[in-house]
Amino acid sequence: MNNFFKRATELMPNMLKDRHYLHENAECGSHLPNTTAYIIKRLKQIGLDPEEICDSGVTATIYGEKPGKTILLRCDTDALPMSETNDLLFKSKTNAAHNCGHDIHTSMLLSAAQLLKESSKELVGNVKLMFQPAEEIFQGSQNMIKSGVLKNPSVDAAIGIHTMLDYDAPSVAFCEGNMTSSCDGFKITITGKGCHGALPHSGIDPINAGVHIYLSFQELIARETPSMETASLTLGQFSSGNSPNIIPNIATLQGTLRTYNTEVRNKLFSRIQDIIKSTELMCNVKIQYEVLSSVPSTYTDPTLLKELVSYVEDIDENMKYIPNYRVTPSDDLAFISKEVPTVYFMLGCHVPGNDYPHHNPNVLFDENAMAYGASIYSTCAFNWLNNNN
Repeated sequence: MNNFFKRATELMPNMLKDRHYLHENAECGSHLPNTTAYIIKRLKQIGLDPEEICDSGVTATIYGEKPGKTILLRCDTDALPMSETNDLLFKSKTNAAHNCGHDIHTSMLLSAAQLLKESSKELVGNVKLMFQPAEEIFQGSQNMIKSGVLKNPSVDAAIGIHTMLDYDAPSVAFCEGNMTSSCDGFKITITGKGCHGALPHSGIDPINAGVHIYLSFQELIARETPSMETASLTLGQFSSGNSPNIIPNIATLQGTLRTYNTEVRNKLFSRIQDIIKSTELMCNVKIQYEVLSSVPSTYTDPTLLKELVSYVEDIDENMKYIPNYRVTPSDDLAFISKEVPTVYFMLGCHVPGNDYPHHNPNVLFDENAMAYGASIYSTCAFNWLNNNN
């Protein structure tokens, strides 16, 4: 058993207290005043000097006894704008809920901070902590990068951990290369000319144009995406009109494009623009394309992954390993992975009998996984720094 894991199990009461408070007081978006205040208070209790470098974006640095490189440990802190359905004693009291497990991420990193602070005399180099808001809306990572999270000291490598519901604890999943999909969210507004339903020739039907766009988008996946590649182009909204005998002025479509391959992503995005322009001409409408999100795939550095997995293997012999594990949801940790070598771990948190997915109001997470997550953060950071300086 690894010393960090032994100490992490001793800190479980702290992690449970942190998790329950954050869960009960969940906040969503980029402005998390209560969550931020709690994180800062806890970091000061640990003996660190935290700083809010942008709205609700908190960082602190653990300095080792000897100088060396710097590794970044990142967690996301925001909840979802939804309710939850459970009988938890610490059920959310707000209009938000941690149904993606970010409260667990935050609690694990707070305890990892304590583990590493306690070991700072044996630490060579620095550990920078990144408590990031607005992951669910893909804004927090870029905001913190712009505010200098990768500087002073300059970051050489990074680690992120996310809850996983496909496997029970203790388990960890990972994948070389692109691990999460990219996400290009969009809104398409089609403007035609409204008229009486009995006189369609006197107007311009935006619904007709929307149908052509919808069907053409499906053909992009069926006929223009290489068969060996993974890509999804989903339209989650198609709305227009409110009467059976009126052709409306406007139709609206919203959706997302997701893939792992950058070349496929660029090609499909270009073809989407071609379809929109062609539909404008063909249907005599005006079309506005609005970017809602643009997030690349999170890239796990193969060399760094190989080394970090070797450290994880020493944590607990009962740990189950799931290699070549990729997920189609996206994470704006991707922007960190474009700047420095990064590893993204998925931590098994499935509760037996609760088979609901992330973002579901009924979902539960196994809190026993938190000791393993805190150990992964601290074990990997400590060993990587001491072996690479």
